[in-house]
Amino acid sequence: MLDIIALFIKTNQYKTFHEASVKLNIPLPTLLRRIKKLEDNLSLALFYREKGCLRLTEPGKSFYSNCFIHVENLQSILCDFKDASKNKKGTIKLIVPQNFIKSVYFTGIINQFTTLYPNIKIHMMLSDERLDLKKAEFDLAIRIGQLENSQNICKVINQMNFVLACSPNLIEKYGLPTNFEGLAKLPHISCFPFENWSFIATNSEKVIFKPQADFVSNDIEMCALSAVEGRGVYYGPTYCLLPHFKNNSLVKILEHFEPIKRDVNLIWPDKLIPKSTRYLIDLLGHSLSGIEI
Repeated sequence: MLDIIALFIKTNQYKTFHEASVKLNIPLPTLLRRIKKLEDNLSLALFYREKGCLRLTEPGKSFYSNCFIHVENLQSILCDFKDASKNKKGTIKLIVPQNFIKSVYFTGIINQFTTLYPNIKIHMMLSDERLDLKKAEFDLAIRIGQLENSQNICKVINQMNFVLACSPNLIEKYGLPTNFEGLAKLPHISCFPFENWSFIATNSEKVIFKPQADFVSNDIEMCALSAVEGRGVYYGPTYCLLPHFKNNSLVKILEHFEPIKRDVNLIWPDKLIPKSTRYLIDLLGHSLSGIEI
């Protein structure tokens, strides 16, 4: 509850909830949910809900004035203890997609983090399964694609590009498809968890193609190699296919249908988190947002 009260104090410094969300680096839905939780616990409204204006109610003003000095004192105490214990070791349980962690982009970032913070250990769990994060008792996770509603905090840090490709030999054997009816006649390679292939057509409509896979794997690289061998059409992340495009072992098909990008999400529990976890959140958010995936 103390962290929510501190958030309430900070939120009041800004003109709107949106501005507070941006400046405090907290997703707007999370900010609103936390303030609502505090109001429910107090059984009173702290802010007027007015468009373009953030203003305390009379009970809100009273609560703010009574809490402000105590929160300031508590933060000062926390800073003193943080300075005294800054050299202690910390451990972060990080859950990441197995395929994503293999990319050269991510490996360098982890090395950078361990160089910057040698006393912080990372225990990394690799899984492309949608694990129950609550049961996993995680500190931080990376998820690709649309997320289910949860009580965790989610921050979109990038978007992953997808592409539809096959080998030239497959085109010679079956012909070049020009629509999804033609695509359905070719063999398909399906990579878990991207079983359904989603596109934006030229008329801006969303199209979902459900392949009848002849080869299925949860390993992106294995699926890419199978496509190079001519075993089927492959729909997958662009970054893992770039070398095969350069040497012409794979070619793009149905380019007039644009594969829909999928969000790269950082997720952490909706609670007060250790500073070590915040360091990793900031580094991943900054580093991964600036690369082409």
